[in-house]
Amino acid sequence: MDIKAVILDFGGTLADGGLEWDPYHEVIRSFLSSHGYNIPMKDLKKALRGALSDLNRVRAKGKELTFEEVYSNFLSKLEVRYDNEMLEYLHENFKKHYLSPFIPCVEEVLEELSSKYKVALLSNTMSDQPRLLLEEAGYDKYFDAIYCSRDLGVRKPNPEIFDIVLTELGVSPVEAVHVGDSVEADMYGARESGITGVWIKTPDQPVWNGHAVASICDLPALLKILGDG
Repeated sequence: MDIKAVILDFGGTLADGGLEWDPYHEVIRSFLSSHGYNIPMKDLKKALRGALSDLNRVRAKGKELTFEEVYSNFLSKLEVRYDNEMLEYLHENFKKHYLSPFIPCVEEVLEELSSKYKVALLSNTMSDQPRLLLEEAGYDKYFDAIYCSRDLGVRKPNPEIFDIVLTELGVSPVEAVHVGDSVEADMYGARESGITGVWIKTPDQPVWNGHAVASICDLPALLKILGDG
């Protein structure tokens, strides 16, 4: 296989983590209270669940919304009069409480990959946090392209988002490898786009009989085998 490009997922691939829900909710409630909206926590959580359910309906069609669009919906459900400054605060609060530490070997792997292939990030997210975390760590220098689905209005496994990345990198599907932890989003999306998928083995996922590695740390060795083959 003549590999010219490697497309990488972010969460579960380059970094692990998740949202600290309880303190996250408390900050939102306190913030709204400071603006004169004393909202019971149960009502706040109900409105947020509703906004996220609306988001999931959009995502089920292979589309994506931005954080600002989702939280505009959330605040509207609470009948809160909001502005861009309020949405910006809520987004910063989200990024503060969504912890995403990098896998320890990531910089070494990115340095090696970027010396041999074109490298792109392709992350399903309503936030721009993956891009910001890469920039803060200085890892963005290893990428030829960085895409968050919020920027494009589409998300994996929609083939449209893979086509965008391939066009940006100037490679054909058979020259690319996509690496991610979600079988449905990453592996099925890559397969439908004619791209070779490499799954980061993750619990509670559908069966995947294609290429797989235990972690991103093992990727360079597998790519060498695929390239030599």
